[in-house]
Amino acid sequence: MTEFLLLLLAHVLADFYWQPTSWVVDKKEKSFRSKYLYFHVGVVIITSYLFLGHWDNPAPAIIIGLIHGIIDILKIRFDKKGSAGWFVADQAAHVITIAVVASLLAGSLTISIDHLKVWLYSPKTLAQLSGALLCLSPVSFLVGILTRPWRDELSELVPDANDNLANAGRWIGMSERLLIFVFVIVSQFSAIGFLIAAKSLLRYNDKNASGEIPPAYISKKSEYVLVGTLMSYTCAIAVAMAVKLFYQ
Repeated sequence: MTEFLLLLLAHVLADFYWQPTSWVVDKKEKSFRSKYLYFHVGVVIITSYLFLGHWDNPAPAIIIGLIHGIIDILKIRFDKKGSAGWFVADQAAHVITIAVVASLLAGSLTISIDHLKVWLYSPKTLAQLSGALLCLSPVSFLVGILTRPWRDELSELVPDANDNLANAGRWIGMSERLLIFVFVIVSQFSAIGFLIAAKSLLRYNDKNASGEIPPAYISKKSEYVLVGTLMSYTCAIAVAMAVKLFYQ
């Protein structure tokens, strides 16, 4: 575990703090032809070597640095838009590499895999993973169906209103439900109160210079958001409480 944490810390520093933006831009433009790609790999190797402290064995740091460079090249090759999915995949690949190297160093790769299987197939883990996934897209569809009448009413009131960011409400809802699910699982119910208080700061501007959006729409939109939020919170709490029944 110590080796993993040391290598993870080295990765975070080398990838996010000790890599100038100019290097990142040049890497995106030139890929493997960028000299800064190799500078970055060198920083990863040196940082990993220094943090790990295995002075007579530089091989782990070199392996991590070389694989790091290959992962970066693949990300640059396939990620043309800088998407969040590729960012997560890129970082996951780096962390997996670090975990494998750390396990090999500790001589506990087989033990770690066995422990992972035991953890993954336990009723508690399966229940929590299933509950977390239920709180995301499935509940989004349910809340969307339940609030459809009010959404249609708002559309009829102001057909051309463009006061929402694309998919922002869906992502906000999923984030809130996931947080509430975690708070209930760890029995931090007071934290839910802080989340509700933060959500109460949401306000719709009741002033419209062009006069195109009537006050009635703003009032009904606020009620629609409140109803959707309460439904979302209720579902997340209910799922979390049901999950806790599986291992209590």
